[in-house]
Amino acid sequence: EVAGTAHADAHLLGPIADNIDCGTPINNGAMHVVAKAGLRHLDTWVRTGKAPPKARRIQVTGGDTPEVRRDADGIALGGIRTPPVDVPVDVLSGVPGPNPQLICILLGSTTPLPDARLAERYSSRRAYHREYNASIDKTIKAGFALNEDRKALRTFAEPSRITD
Repeated sequence: EVAGTAHADAHLLGPIADNIDCGTPINNGAMHVVAKAGLRHLDTWVRTGKAPPKARRIQVTGGDTPEVRRDADGIALGGIRTPPVDVPVDVLSGVPGPNPQLICILLGSTTPLPDARLAERYSSRRAYHREYNASIDKTIKAGFALNEDRKALRTFAEPSRITD
């Protein structure tokens, strides 16, 4: 379970993602990076017997209609964590935008965090970069991204959203 992702996303759709109106930008999580690592681990497991790493499951509420537990910003708790989820400038979610088109149910959403919240979270672009790069290292070390996808994870960073 990868926090902050949807069944399909902007990466999977490529340039047509900008032409789909779900009432909010569709999910722009790093699912493809995690999927690549997962496939590599599956191949290794089949070839050598070495099991892939395990992650905590996404946290859900109890009761008849469980819902994903979220932090104060609306970001899912638990699951595989990627830098855009742990060092956010957006709330990445599998929850679709308000447009009722059927395709939107699969595409989740990307909701920018308010500037005031970003200022609370990050004292400077340098601080943001430091946290983001540490999260990349942590994600790779945990086995949920490949070292060769370090550059791909960096493309999700948005330091321009942080004011110094």
